[in-house]
Amino acid sequence: MPTRTIIVLIAMALLAACVPTRQEYDSFVTLTQGSARARNEAVNICVKSFDANARRNAGIVTNASDKDAPRVACNRLLAAMISGRATYDDFVDIKSHKFTPKLIKIFQGR
Repeated sequence: MPTRTIIVLIAMALLAACVPTRQEYDSFVTLTQGSARARNEAVNICVKSFDANARRNAGIVTNASDKDAPRVACNRLLAAMISGRATYDDFVDIKSHKFTPKLIKIFQGR
C-alpha cells in the first residue's frame, strides 16, 4: 500500500467523527515522527476538515487570521502530538469538544 494511502487512512480515522483507538493514534504519531511528508499530508488533511465556524473559532484561539488559523492550529496540534505534549487523552478531549486549558495553550502556541 503506498505511503500516501496509509497517511490518508490514518489521518481520516483521526479526523472522523468517531474517536480513534489508542493504537491508531500511536501509529499516526509514529508515522508523523519519522516522515516530513507524512506530517505535511496530515496537516493538509486536517486543514480541509475546518468549516467556516471552525475557522473563526480557530482564529480566535490561535490569534491568526481566519484564513490561516486552520493551518496554524493543525501544525501546533501535530507538533504537540509528535513531541508527546499532547496525548491520546487530549486528542479524545478535542474529538469530544472539551477544550482544556492545556489544549488551549497548545493551540495558542505556548
